[in-house]
Amino acid sequence: MDFGGDDVREGLRRVEEACEGLEVGVVINNVGMTYPRAMWFHEVEEKVWRKIVRVNMEGTTSVTKVVLKGMLERRRGAIVNIGSAAAVVVPSHPLFTIYAATKAYVDQLSRSLYVEYGQYGIHVQCQVPLYVATNMASGVASIERASLFVPTAEAYARAAIREIGLKPRCTPYWAHSIQWCLANFIPDPLLDAWRLSIGMRRRNQKEH
Repeated sequence: MDFGGDDVREGLRRVEEACEGLEVGVVINNVGMTYPRAMWFHEVEEKVWRKIVRVNMEGTTSVTKVVLKGMLERRRGAIVNIGSAAAVVVPSHPLFTIYAATKAYVDQLSRSLYVEYGQYGIHVQCQVPLYVATNMASGVASIERASLFVPTAEAYARAAIREIGLKPRCTPYWAHSIQWCLANFIPDPLLDAWRLSIGMRRRNQKEH
């Protein structure tokens, strides 16, 4: 469903129509968008950041709200929200600040719902991928092909499915888990400086 329009309610209406009469057991909220390129916070146009907030936060929240009612009646179900390493694995994500902030919202929303509704047989999970070879990653990170640490969307999906219903937060793809583990040993100031240098380099590349 497309939540990128000016009114999320249209996309939500389509979700409600698609779910009507169905017993939805598993929902994967994979909506997400980011900046067209690395940008300082003050450079981001209002229409851009509002669309990011609308898609990443309002879209995820609205779909969850729609499907949760039926799951609650049946006392079972699973909701998977796709977060981002930008909000969890690293302490900051400069030059993509609003994107990272919206994904932090997804992480906290998922954890709190996990606690609220676990007692009713509903498992809510936030999956935290690092880079996956998608159009979005290609556009902002110049990722042209899959590699050991950058799986294809299909490879990530296979790993993701195996983790549904287990932990409240996870990084399904094995190579991403290794990267997350290694990041835990690096002091936050060093990670901040590293992420800032990467963001500035990507911004400069897009300008030339």
